[in-house]
Amino acid sequence: MTIVSSTKDTATTSPLVECRRRTAKRDVISPTGSAALLQSAVEVRQTLQDSLVQVNTLIREVKAQRRQDRLLQTTMDSLRKLSLA
Repeated sequence: MTIVSSTKDTATTSPLVECRRRTAKRDVISPTGSAALLQSAVEVRQTLQDSLVQVNTLIREVKAQRRQDRLLQTTMDSLRKLSLA
């Protein structure tokens, strides 16, 4: 069984060099790239807003279900008490 190592040796690369590489990549954003990033951010925000609406709807439905379950339980308890009396 042979183990294949990658051609890039991460042990010899310092964190400072990696940080500089990432920074250099970020500095090369063209105006059209910025517009694309902004559009992407707007789409993510819209997705989050839609998700928030769905979560709030689910929470409302769960609370309504709990109220209905409690009402059913108290009604059943009352009927049991009446049938025992």
